[in-house]
Amino acid sequence: MRHLPGSYLVLETTNRCSVACVHCSVGEAAHPHHDRTGFVGVPLVRKLLADLVDADARFDVFIPFWLGEPLLHPDFSTIYQEALRAAGEHRVFERIEVHTNATHLTADRVRLALNQSPVPQTWHLTIDATTPETWKRIKGRNVFSDVVANVEHLVREKARLAAPWPRLVFQFIVSDRNAQEAAGFRAHWEGVCRSVGLPVRTAAQEVPPGRDAVVFFRQLDAPTPAEQEKQNGVFRDTMQALGVPLPRPSQSPEVLQGTNTAVCGCFWKSPVIGWDGTLTVCTRDNRLENRLGNVGDTAFGALWFEGAVHRWRAQVAAGDYAGLAPCQTCFIPQSSNYSGITPSEITEFSRPAPGPRR
Repeated sequence: MRHLPGSYLVLETTNRCSVACVHCSVGEAAHPHHDRTGFVGVPLVRKLLADLVDADARFDVFIPFWLGEPLLHPDFSTIYQEALRAAGEHRVFERIEVHTNATHLTADRVRLALNQSPVPQTWHLTIDATTPETWKRIKGRNVFSDVVANVEHLVREKARLAAPWPRLVFQFIVSDRNAQEAAGFRAHWEGVCRSVGLPVRTAAQEVPPGRDAVVFFRQLDAPTPAEQEKQNGVFRDTMQALGVPLPRPSQSPEVLQGTNTAVCGCFWKSPVIGWDGTLTVCTRDNRLENRLGNVGDTAFGALWFEGAVHRWRAQVAAGDYAGLAPCQTCFIPQSSNYSGITPSEITEFSRPAPGPRR
């Protein structure tokens, strides 16, 4: 079985979104990732899951989300249930993690979310504000009250049904646009959970292990080193004011540098598949400059475990990013939002693959 700790597979169910966050490419005019928009096809998802089984591949996490709102997909329920089935029957994923802005967290999505599957599930509810004004400033739309109502309904139903899944994460991406609302955000969502008897805690930088709900403060990934340095300071100061410890304080702020020479684990641990089936190696590659091929045309295992990607991995293992434009000045490998790869993991991954499972 091909597996590395900290691995995750990202599948973009759609690149359409119900909001246009200022820190996301959806909010950027003429970004090429949004020249065409669409929804991943259910047949492609089924093919991908079958390919993972055939390749004897396993990832710690499956994330049906990238640069769009996953709950917009008309067949999201089918995709989610297919992923749960593959995880439960074939262990291709250890757990499933949904990220949503909750604008489309409708009653049917709540019923889908609340379940007793043996597969652990986490839903990140990215809210980022406590007032309509701040939410609109970040998200570009004015439906904050609907979002709060949707999430509060999910919390109440989870408590009423005593549903083990999903674990709820109330996410607040800290920036200079919303830092003043961090304390109120914590108080509100801790209060909502406690009012219905759900255990809850607050954390920053990384979601701690467990099943309890988490009010989670995340550091903003900025597009440039200068902006990142500014936002690092905002994040650090805000967490200090709240008394929320950082598990990796040495990585906040990041060690910023002009040239990336770190060994980036993305080339081994984090395949990213766009809604049209295009496979790349990292969520930062939203222009698909490091594309490996299309999983609709070629089996996932052939693209991820064989062929030209080996040359790239050899380069990256030596800290060489020649010809890999998005990576050459990337500072994320030094970031608190990043988990790395060890030489022993690279060696383990490079061993010959076992034969197909079926």
